[in-house]
Amino acid sequence: MTTNISKHPCANKCPNFKEEQCNTCLVQEVEVADSDFLIDDVVVKIHGDDDTLYVFAMQSEINPDYGYIGEPDAEQGECIALDDIRHATVAEIQANRRLTEAEQALAEVS
Repeated sequence: MTTNISKHPCANKCPNFKEEQCNTCLVQEVEVADSDFLIDDVVVKIHGDDDTLYVFAMQSEINPDYGYIGEPDAEQGECIALDDIRHATVAEIQANRRLTEAEQALAEVS
């Protein structure tokens, strides 16, 4: 059985490194809960009067219940609870905005 310990970034750098990652490791292994959203997914805010389409940037490493979204090609985004966004529908992507419930219902039957 071969190991990759000699290839680990902390090997020969961190005094606490033995055979597995230490608490003061130079490379942090962050476990993030699974999210229904992937990078570059088009999403909309569920509540409010904002009809903008956003792009999902990443899930928060600090609190996995939050993620970062931004307008396409924007340099800055915002942190939002994952429960407050949903995937945009095909009709919304074609309309380039979040649809109202009535518009969404019409789009589903057409």
